[in-house]
Amino acid sequence: MVFFCSLILGAQEKQDATYPVYRGCKQELSFEETKKCTSDKIMDYIKVSFNYELADKVFPTDLTTKFHVEFTINKKGKTEQINVKAHHKAIAVDVIQLIKRMPKFKAAGTMNGKPVSTYFSALITVRLLN
Repeated sequence: MVFFCSLILGAQEKQDATYPVYRGCKQELSFEETKKCTSDKIMDYIKVSFNYELADKVFPTDLTTKFHVEFTINKKGKTEQINVKAHHKAIAVDVIQLIKRMPKFKAAGTMNGKPVSTYFSALITVRLLN
């Protein structure tokens, strides 16, 4: 099975702001470098954590499935307000659980030096190749 994804990642981008820092990313990177590193690390986490066997069981004749995931990284660097839209409830429930298990971020996003909640949104396509 192969995992392909497209990512639409939204977060507040304003002057005097820092992007949330995922584990494995350096805090001293620029806003854009941190955004890219954090986005890549989130996608890597989802790729590794996604339940491919469940997707294959739920969609035995389909070659792809898509889901849209939205969540917020709160001021303490934890995920909350998780919402998933998928073609099957079992996939949505599984993705919600994997986002809940996501490691705490090294640093939350900030604006004007104060921690802020940051919204993320990703549209992910999984291609199941046998």
